[in-house]
Amino acid sequence: MARHHTFLNRLLDPKPHAFTLSNALLGWHPGVRRLAGFFPDFVWPDPGRVRMFEDRLWRHSLSAAAYDDVRPQVCDDNVDTLNPLDTACEAGFSRTVIAEISGVVVPGHTLTAVDAASGSQISLGQQGKARWSFAYPGFVAMKRITVDQPCLAIPPIRHYGHLMTDVLMPICEAIRIGAISGREELVIFTGDHPPLVSSFIEGIRASGLRVRQMPLSPTEHVVTDRYLYARSHSPNIEQIFGVPEACGTALALFQAAYRGKPAMVAPRRLYLKRKGHRQRVVAGEDELVALLQKAGFVVLEPEWANHPDQIAACSGADVIAAVHGAALASVLFCKPGATVIELMATDGRKSTGLHWAAAAGARYVPVFGGKEGGKQSFAIDPVKTARAIIAAADSAQPR
Repeated sequence: MARHHTFLNRLLDPKPHAFTLSNALLGWHPGVRRLAGFFPDFVWPDPGRVRMFEDRLWRHSLSAAAYDDVRPQVCDDNVDTLNPLDTACEAGFSRTVIAEISGVVVPGHTLTAVDAASGSQISLGQQGKARWSFAYPGFVAMKRITVDQPCLAIPPIRHYGHLMTDVLMPICEAIRIGAISGREELVIFTGDHPPLVSSFIEGIRASGLRVRQMPLSPTEHVVTDRYLYARSHSPNIEQIFGVPEACGTALALFQAAYRGKPAMVAPRRLYLKRKGHRQRVVAGEDELVALLQKAGFVVLEPEWANHPDQIAACSGADVIAAVHGAALASVLFCKPGATVIELMATDGRKSTGLHWAAAAGARYVPVFGGKEGGKQSFAIDPVKTARAIIAAADSAQPR
């Protein structure tokens, strides 16, 4: 739940109450769950139904000695979102699993893989109950589709950071290790998704793999014995992300998808400016941008429509600076040794940017503004902040 929500906000939020009621009425039997399209908890299938391609436990790159100076600044006393109910691995690690599972149902309204026998969502190590966003009733029993080919689902996530790191990166790892190959056509189920998803699928196709996109309506569900589970787990939600080796695969896929499309020339110094957000508004950012432009920074306002520009700019820049947020996920495509500068509230520190930068082999510099107010917004001293960012950029080694 977002920070700074009052007790009254939480009390009046209808979603937890709707989930509790649905769980009481519809969650008591697998058959009822399947009819209602309501799958409120988690299970890992019997090993006999799981063909494992990769089960990899890896230590986060931010633990390396190169980040000893900056790690305490963003990892101590921070506001990372933790999930103690994910028991797949311990803090400081992620566990990436690529497997083919039989006996799977994919409901069209949530596009989350479900164990047909128990009516529980399939997840390694996850305990307890799901959230309303991924477990709410739907009329999925109206149309059944059987798919005999290898398949996977991309849930309708519209947050760029979580979509890229939690969903697409593990799929890239599956491609990297050969779990997705050109021998058979892969079917990808989608729903209401941002254009990035179609570009990602086109990139897979352009890379030479056989893939077919199958949009599912909310009233449909798929039954399959060949569901590809591609997912990373960590008890720290800020650090869920496919293995670092998959970054190159992801970059290659997007470059293939955008080949022939116009994109900006990569600048040496890049600033990613938040645009049209009601949350985490930075008072003084316009003045900061003007000062950075005078110092040679090129400003890009990330949005779905200019993703080719984001890929081109972030993969070629020597310095990338941005306010903490989803747009920073594109630093996963930066050059090894590039410098990533993250601006955040002094009492709203998260390890996300450091985690992504370290995975890409980048240098990381945190810069802090004032304290958070409502909706995680904060103020900065534009002159002081510009000096800190320019100093970090000036000390970067061009690549």
